[in-house]
Amino acid sequence: MAVLIAEFNAYLDHDGANPVADSVSYRQGTLWLSPDELTAMLADLLAVLRNRLANTPAPGRTPYLLSAILFPSRQPPPHGTGR
Repeated sequence: MAVLIAEFNAYLDHDGANPVADSVSYRQGTLWLSPDELTAMLADLLAVLRNRLANTPAPGRTPYLLSAILFPSRQPPPHGTGR
């Protein structure tokens, strides 16, 4: 997490930082997945990213840092238990 925060701060500190124009984003959501669904989702994500991972520096290209953090969260109490 410290590296992620440091990278983001370095971005914000450079002249011309413009989060809107640079499509800076942060998304967080809960996915309810079985082990098989998790495996399939990770394969899908890799398939989406695979072609772009081979890109090399070239005129008109800007490097983007993509950080995925995936971990199981504590399950909430069953609906209607009031806890």
